[in-house]
Formats: sequence, structure tokens, C-alpha cells
Amino acid sequence: MPKKAKKNRSINIPTQLRHRCPACEFLFWHYIPYGDEAEEKSKEFTLYQILESKITGTKRERSLAELNLYWKCCGLVAELLSDHNKILNKQDVDFEIKTRIAKDNPSMIKRFKMIDGILYIEPISISFANMKRLESRKYFPKAFPMLADMVEMTEDELIAQAKARMG
Repeated sequence: MPKKAKKNRSINIPTQLRHRCPACEFLFWHYIPYGDEAEEKSKEFTLYQILESKITGTKRERSLAELNLYWKCCGLVAELLSDHNKILNKQDVDFEIKTRIAKDNPSMIKRFKMIDGILYIEPISISFANMKRLESRKYFPKAFPMLADMVEMTEDELIAQAKARMG
């Protein structure tokens, strides 16, 4: 009677290819779990364990429609929060959202600046050139609820109003 083949156990873990290890700073190609959930899944394997991997990538770029909707929501929030004493624009609202997200997610901070003894946060840009698809998949789900909270609406109401103005 033949031996039963050992069943290989596989887990799908989203990874990101980096040229520099964030832990040891060596210039070497590293596959790093992307996101908290992927990091938890990867803990099921031991450190330095040899893993067989099937790696697939995506060529899909970020969604222009999502970015345009975000900017339209920022403009709508700025319009709703502005009054005759203080006029806000969409960049003001965008900066506020980025700094709120950066408090919980330090990877959103580009650098700190000290000007006249005051510490300033410079968040990263959300442009296509500076924020890749995986990072945007984490950013926008956090940003839209924060935008809605700023004007005391639900996320769906804010998005519906923004889409109506987009035409």
C-alpha cells in the first residue's frame, strides 16, 4: 500500500517587494508581508524557514475615479465647513485628513520639520507618482469616513453628494 502524500499547507499572504529591509536597512531584495493581517498570517511560519512561493503581481494602476472622488469629497467638505470668516479649500481638508491618518500610521509621514521651535508634520503625497496601489488601498478606506465625520454625514451620503456634483 503506498504511503499517503503529505498535504502541503498553503496560505495566501500579500507581500511587497522592497529593495531595502525596513528592519535591518540592508540593500537587498526582501519580500515583506503587506499589512497587519498578512503579518499575522506569516507568523504561522518560523523565522528563516524555507518557503515555496508562487508570486503573482498586478499591473493595474490606482483608480483615477477613486482619486477624483476623493478630491471632489475634499472640495465638498471644504465648501460645507467654510463660512464668511474662514474659507477652506480642498487642499486644507486633504492636509487635515492626511495628518489624522498619519497619527495612527507613521508610514504616511514623509518627514518632520522644525521651524522656529515648532514641529511640523509633512505627510506623503497621494499622487500617482508617490503613493502606490497597495498604500492607496489602506489610505482611502480610512479617509472617506473621516471626511464624512468632519461634516457630520454618513460616508454614503457624502459620496452620493460628491458623485452628483461630478455629473
